[in-house]
Amino acid sequence: MNIKMKSTCALLAGLWFVLAAGCSQVDPEDVVVPARMLYIQAEAFENQGLFTEALDKYTRITDQYSGSRLATFAHLRMAEIHSTQQSWPEAETNYRLFLKLNSSSHLTPYLLYRLLKVNHEQSYTGVIFREREFDRDMEPNLKIILEYKRFFLMYPRSVYLREMTPIFRDAQDTLALHELMVADFYFGRGQYNAAISRYQYLLRNFPQFKDTDEVLVKLIQAYGEDQQPTFAEEMRRVRAFRQEGKILPLGGGTQGSSSPPGNDAPAEANRSNATTQ
Repeated sequence: MNIKMKSTCALLAGLWFVLAAGCSQVDPEDVVVPARMLYIQAEAFENQGLFTEALDKYTRITDQYSGSRLATFAHLRMAEIHSTQQSWPEAETNYRLFLKLNSSSHLTPYLLYRLLKVNHEQSYTGVIFREREFDRDMEPNLKIILEYKRFFLMYPRSVYLREMTPIFRDAQDTLALHELMVADFYFGRGQYNAAISRYQYLLRNFPQFKDTDEVLVKLIQAYGEDQQPTFAEEMRRVRAFRQEGKILPLGGGTQGSSSPPGNDAPAEANRSNATTQ
C-alpha cells in the first residue's frame, strides 16, 4: 500500500512540475485581459503621453473584442493619437472605422470635421517648407470637397463650418491650378482640342478661380490655334462682358445662395486620374 501511495504521489508531483513549467512559458500577450481593464490602461498611457503603449492596448481591444462598444471607441482614440503624431493615413482609417461602426453617433459632425482636417494635412508635401504641389495626387483635395458638401447638407448651421470653409476653398484653388497645369501641358504640345476641353471644364466648375481671366485668354488662343475663329470671338465677347461686370461669373450661381459653394466634385473625381502623359 505504501509503495502504491508513494508511486501515486511521485506521479502527481511529476504532473504538477510539467504543468508548472508549461505555465511559466505562457506569452503575456496570449492572456485575455478584460476589455474594460485594457481600455483603462490605454487611457492611462495616453494621458501620460505614452502613445506607443496606448496604441498597443487599443489595438488589442479592437483585435480581441471586435464589434464591442469599447472596440468602437478604441478606433476613435487611435485616430486622435495618430492625428497628434501626424500619422494622417492611419488617423483617417480609424476615424472612418469609428463612423462605420457607430454611424448614428452624436460625434458625427466632429468626426467629419476631423476627416476634413486630416485630408487637408495630407494635401501638403514637405516637412520644413510645407506646400501643395499641383502635379501630385489630388485625392486628398477631392475628399475635402466631397466631405465638405456632405457636411454642409447635413449640418448647415454647425459651428465647425467657420473653420471648414477656408479649407474647402484652398482645396478648390489647388484643384483649379492642377487643371490649369494640365490644360497648359496640352496647349504647349499642340493638343489644342484637349486643352480646350480642360479650359472649359475649369471655367465651368471653378467659377471663383482667381485666374479666370487668364484661363479665358488661353481658351481664346486655343480656339484660334485649333482653327475655330467663331468660338474664339465668342470667348472674346465673354471676356469683355466680364471685365465690364455685365455678366455673372462663369459657372453660374448667385450671391446669398444657401447651397454650398464649389465645383462638380464627383465629375472631378472621375477625371482625377488624368495625368500629363
